[in-house]
Amino acid sequence: MKAAIEIYVNTIVLMMIVSCCLFFICSSLRNAQARNFHSATMAKIEASAGSERVITESIEEARQKGYELLVTPATLYEDKQYFYVELLYEYELPFLGTKRESKIEGFAR
Repeated sequence: MKAAIEIYVNTIVLMMIVSCCLFFICSSLRNAQARNFHSATMAKIEASAGSERVITESIEEARQKGYELLVTPATLYEDKQYFYVELLYEYELPFLGTKRESKIEGFAR
């Protein structure tokens, strides 16, 4: 009887550990997807030399994926135009009940 109780307890503990690992992996994947989207968007803006159409399409694409994309022109030099690209997304750990908004920032030339 003692062995059966130990097996049930060990099984439950093991399932909890596996669940926690899966939640962390899913959250890390969401974070990696947001970083990849941000870098791809910056590359598009740089390749188009800051085309207004590309920026508008990128903002719409971010909205469809559940992100918020903010692109602000930032002129550091008279002859060059830079864009401050900011991506806001939610980082969530459901089993802990935490949800926070994360931000990825960068400059596109």
